[in-house]
Amino acid sequence: MIRRLILILLMILLFLAAGLMTAIFIFRRPTPLEFQQASAEQPVHFPRDEAAHFRARTDWWYYTGFLTGQDGQEYGFELVFFKSYVPPAVRVANVVPINWVSNPIYFAHFALSDQQTQEHTFFEQVSFPRFWDAGARADRFEVWNGDWRAWGDGIQHHLRADGGRYRLRLDLETIKAPVLHGPGGEGVIEMGQAGTSYYYSRVDLDGVGLLYVDGQRQVVQASAWMDHQWGSWDLHQGFHGWDWFSLRLEDGSRVMLFNFRDEAGALQSQSGGTWITAEGTAEHLALEDYQLEVLDTWTSPQTGGTYPVAWQLAIPDRGVDATVEATFPEQELPIRFGPVYWEGTVTVDGTPGGRGFAELTGYAPGDGH
Repeated sequence: MIRRLILILLMILLFLAAGLMTAIFIFRRPTPLEFQQASAEQPVHFPRDEAAHFRARTDWWYYTGFLTGQDGQEYGFELVFFKSYVPPAVRVANVVPINWVSNPIYFAHFALSDQQTQEHTFFEQVSFPRFWDAGARADRFEVWNGDWRAWGDGIQHHLRADGGRYRLRLDLETIKAPVLHGPGGEGVIEMGQAGTSYYYSRVDLDGVGLLYVDGQRQVVQASAWMDHQWGSWDLHQGFHGWDWFSLRLEDGSRVMLFNFRDEAGALQSQSGGTWITAEGTAEHLALEDYQLEVLDTWTSPQTGGTYPVAWQLAIPDRGVDATVEATFPEQELPIRFGPVYWEGTVTVDGTPGGRGFAELTGYAPGDGH
């Protein structure tokens, strides 16, 4: 009788294991034997490159922007989706390589910064071990993680995210053509010693939506910036972090800056950016075309990371001489999965004025890439 029970239990376990392995191979994508490298010989092409790239190690779709409620209340928001292949060294319980179970991994971040109360709230979602609950399409732009979702056709963008006190529903429309970054205008940038990546932005997305705060519904006007970046860079090759800015200036021009730092904290020569005229024309900025001097820092009481939070920015050939400053410093994201970073709203005070976002990575202790 005991032998029979043991045999039945073994058969059940084998059946469950077979079902699990079947599910894994249905939902799991094989890791490419060789990852695609970003190259100007294969420039960004639309609408193809709005979708996910399963030959690239990493994809991310980044939305940052501002919401204005009917009562004039303002919020900054961030909603970002990541797709990333995990190396074999990352293991479950230090035994099973995670890429046997679920590769790529999907994770997402959602944050809101209340500009009146100076309260910053963030949430994250990771697909592992629920690898069936997240994904991205290769044939069109659609990415999701749990009930968070972004999709569209390049012109229309739709965002959905929930977290804690907040529920966000946005419908955005592209006002200008996408901006292809990089010195050649092909959408390929150098990332210091880490390698290269594809990168384009939609710098003017406007629309309306609903923001629920503690269940209270309000209509919001939205103004956003969207980045899509993908590639197979190696963050362990003499590369420590970056300072990234998306600035929306009052004269209608836009600025993206991407400063890459090495392990000693020095700027790498491949740092640069893009100047976008009010009409939408994009012009590359090399490192020597601008100066960005740190004026003030803030140390996180939670992680001990010390971040720059105020800068003097000069772009002489464009007539820019302004102070860029965080609207409030407490906008760090001490996430559980991946490196801690700071992402928050900033003001631009000077010639000309404006506002935007900054992202700062590699500053938290133990956060070298």
